[in-house]
Amino acid sequence: MAHSDDALARVKAMEIACAFSPSDFQEYLREGGPVEHGELCKGFQYSGSYCGRNIEKIYHKAFSSGRLCLRKAVDALLGDKVKHVLIVSGFFVLHDRGGQAPNGSRGSCETDGPLGALAILRALAKRGVRASLFCDEHNGPVLKKAYDSMMAHYADFDAETHELLQKFSCCLPAIGDSPAGATAAMLEMYREKAYGGGSCTALQDRWTLLAHRLGDVLETEVDALVALERLGAPYRNIRGVDIGTDTEPIDFLFPFLDWDGLGDEEIRHRVRSYAAENKYKPDVWEKLCRIAKVNPKAVSLGIGDGGNEVGMGVVVAIPGVPQLSPGDEFAALSRNGCYRACDHLILGTVSNWAGSAFESAADVLYPLVPKDSRGGSWTPADLEEKILRSIMVQG
Repeated sequence: MAHSDDALARVKAMEIACAFSPSDFQEYLREGGPVEHGELCKGFQYSGSYCGRNIEKIYHKAFSSGRLCLRKAVDALLGDKVKHVLIVSGFFVLHDRGGQAPNGSRGSCETDGPLGALAILRALAKRGVRASLFCDEHNGPVLKKAYDSMMAHYADFDAETHELLQKFSCCLPAIGDSPAGATAAMLEMYREKAYGGGSCTALQDRWTLLAHRLGDVLETEVDALVALERLGAPYRNIRGVDIGTDTEPIDFLFPFLDWDGLGDEEIRHRVRSYAAENKYKPDVWEKLCRIAKVNPKAVSLGIGDGGNEVGMGVVVAIPGVPQLSPGDEFAALSRNGCYRACDHLILGTVSNWAGSAFESAADVLYPLVPKDSRGGSWTPADLEEKILRSIMVQG
């Protein structure tokens, strides 16, 4: 589908707004940063990077990679080729300063993630693309609450959209990576199927269990993957602390970095060592994907705001980026940067904003026929606030 110059310019403006404040953008221009459709990209309200995370610097370095493009990401998922998208979100944050979540947990699902994931789900489902929301044991209750709140809203105010969401979207049952419920014989069978038998690391077993359990709950094969604000290997938070035990490693579905092509020696060594320790091989990855009912050739989209999220390996591998940190008090990306790559990447100061940008870009590039809603007027902000309140209560 051909897009007008005006539509392309508006979408480019959204992409830039996700990563830049006005001062960031002016500095970007002074340093020669490219801007497609020049003047049209300057006439909007920037929301940009006031969080001290250097996302604008990462954007600047990453632009030339060719994978950093909101328009290409939207086209990849809505261009008539994709039939079923698996959306992965949920970043479990530990309460390292004491206290517990309302449900008594030692951590909780970050509020950045669920809203953006649902924005992408809506953009897909409203255009007839099947979208399944992944749920794990740590973050699933919050994601389910968010999804239910969204559905209740549309049931009250927009019956037509509610019907589309019912038909083309679902919130999957929560699955975990614990060996509980799996017999020794079952684990051995899983290992044989994925790895050809033999001993496995704990992480390999977790990958295998997730693959089988995901395959059990998916009704049809997935041909596209989206990860929004989802922690990926080596599972370190923004301060460089390993929180892998509280993160179901569903990122195994996404392609691993090509470490031979990495220019930074430190991160190349880390990635190669990690792959060797966990016996990562492309043929094993393909087997795990097929067990999970995910096509190994599935198109992939990553969205992040710090560097440790799934898909951000695309930018972490760029020379100069591993030395950056997402802020003065945080670890450099050579330590906590994600090892998982993707076909398309969207950067945002806040990942939820990037998810909303995807939905808005879909409205510009693939407009739907306007319709009247019943039950009174409401704005997207009303829906966002309703969902946010529901997940805050959930904990």
